[in-house]
Amino acid sequence: MFKFLKDLIAPKKCYSCNKEWRFLCEYCLSKMSNFDSTCYVCKWISNNYEIHKKCKNNVYYDKIFILSHYKNKIISKLIKDLKFYSKKDIAEDLWIYLSELFFDNEIYKNTDNYIIIFPPMWFFKKLKRWYNHSEVLAKIISKQINIKLWIWYIKKIKTTRQQSLLSRQERLDNLNNSFKLSNNKIDNIDNKIFIIVDDVISTWSTINEISKVLKKNWAKKIIGLIVASD
Repeated sequence: MFKFLKDLIAPKKCYSCNKEWRFLCEYCLSKMSNFDSTCYVCKWISNNYEIHKKCKNNVYYDKIFILSHYKNKIISKLIKDLKFYSKKDIAEDLWIYLSELFFDNEIYKNTDNYIIIFPPMWFFKKLKRWYNHSEVLAKIISKQINIKLWIWYIKKIKTTRQQSLLSRQERLDNLNNSFKLSNNKIDNIDNKIFIIVDDVISTWSTINEISKVLKKNWAKKIIGLIVASD
């Protein structure tokens, strides 16, 4: 009821066309340049976004679903407002498109085999911002598509520099060995399929480091579900 009244008094407006009720309407999204079904490593066509076998050297994830390009001004503005300006309602719209992308390209029989997680934020950074935007998005997706969410599954164990300020190689080195599993979750990982929800992927260093930890503990498959990429 609160959400209904909020939308009634101050309705959402599309960042692109100002149409009411969504921050990004389906029509405007359809007009954007979105990602085709490609291998994220080599950028060549692949089946359902699968990473080619020949591209798997030191790559631990299996698929990356990406909604759109970060270079699109509307997408980048939505992400920045969600990330830095507490506009958490944006996540309520983005989950719809991310879920459609997932269901269109992932063939599954039992959602119990799937687990949603998100990149953890360093404690003091989260305290400063008051929330983890990827966690907000992951919670909404988990609730709406009925796949369980593990919040404290992955821990960040060292402070890292801001990725956006670093070169590609510096980003890879920056996150090396910076994640670990929570001790009480290690026994529950065998043969599970993990969906890592995040806002932006560029050098794939974050998702690959998390995937490395999961695969070393016998996770069956890792899927990235991402709003945008460079």
